[in-house]
Amino acid sequence: MLWDSWIPKKYQIKSELCAIEACYTESGLYYHYTGLVNKNGKLEVRFCQNASINLNLPQQIKKSKMPLLLVVNGQGIIFKKVTISEGVLTKTQTIIQETFPTINASDFFIQVYRQDENNLFIALCRKEQVEKIINELTQDKIELAGLYIGAPAVFGLEPFWNNFNQIETSLHIVELTNSKIESIQSKKEIQGSTNMIIDGIKIESQNTLGFAVGAAYFMQRKIVENTDALLKQIETKHIEKNKLRFLSAAAVAIAFVFAVTNMLLYTHYFDKNNQLETEIAVFQGKYEKVNQLLTKYQKNKNLIENAGVLNKNKLSEFADKLAITVPKEVTLNELNFNPKIEQDMSEDSLVSFNARQIVISGNCSKSFIVNEWINVLKMQGFIKKVNLEKFIYSAEGVMPNFEIKLITD
Repeated sequence: MLWDSWIPKKYQIKSELCAIEACYTESGLYYHYTGLVNKNGKLEVRFCQNASINLNLPQQIKKSKMPLLLVVNGQGIIFKKVTISEGVLTKTQTIIQETFPTINASDFFIQVYRQDENNLFIALCRKEQVEKIINELTQDKIELAGLYIGAPAVFGLEPFWNNFNQIETSLHIVELTNSKIESIQSKKEIQGSTNMIIDGIKIESQNTLGFAVGAAYFMQRKIVENTDALLKQIETKHIEKNKLRFLSAAAVAIAFVFAVTNMLLYTHYFDKNNQLETEIAVFQGKYEKVNQLLTKYQKNKNLIENAGVLNKNKLSEFADKLAITVPKEVTLNELNFNPKIEQDMSEDSLVSFNARQIVISGNCSKSFIVNEWINVLKMQGFIKKVNLEKFIYSAEGVMPNFEIKLITD
């Protein structure tokens, strides 16, 4: 799958397990239990329990949820050493058919243990022998990590047997020559038994095969080839479960880191927000006072501008320029700069005036003279607009009155 390439192999297996050897004998079916644990790459025996007539799993298995490795051995188990001529390439299925030509392969679980390119062991047993035990384990909700048939499972000890000439299992004696298995014989033919000591670990013969398959599991050595889909599925399913457990743990770890990061960021910005709120509270009063001062300033500024106080220096200049333009036929009655605006006066207001306005009123007998004067006024740089507000003739022949309004820049 996609994640297989980046999930470390050590996380595809468990750190502890129990290997069970199911021995079919004339007296019945016996179980030998070997509990193993991998502590930082060092293999240790956690417990041993032997000669159990019924499948009575130790409490450690259920408590720790250990996966199980099952070795089926004894009566009904057939294994045979096969030697292939050098240079001959033969498929595994063909070798099995030539070695056991009379069996119906669909009735048996068959496994192949390869010693080298030219030497191998073929082990088989009827499916009902194995399925009975698997069903019992399934009822107890025990996870099966692998299944091995026969004494050739001793191949799991291959990295340790350089200093041994023979290895004793629960039912067999394995003869070694030049670190290769020469033969596997029943104890009925050879009397006597010995115990093995590997790296200071004492292993009784009843637990030899359990220790062997456990060592192969922890070292992730594939010592057997399965020809049946069920046996292949057992190992694959266990590995996929471990991968899923690793991914779940990784997801939880990532979620935890994300949550902690969020918490730290939240705490940081929460403290910063509290600090800002404190500063805002401190300066809120000053801000309101500043707004009040600005509002009052703008109001007073408008009053002063409307009063025309700021333009007083220009009034005399405008008066001089206007005086130069007055025709001799015109008699001025009034020259009003920034005339007052009539309004209701409040206690906190100043008198308001029409800023940038000049009102000229006077007398002239001829309207065209007033018109020519208006044209002259329009030409003045400081005047933006000129309006003749009124020009009235008296019925009694009195000189007419006029009023001109100027808008300055």
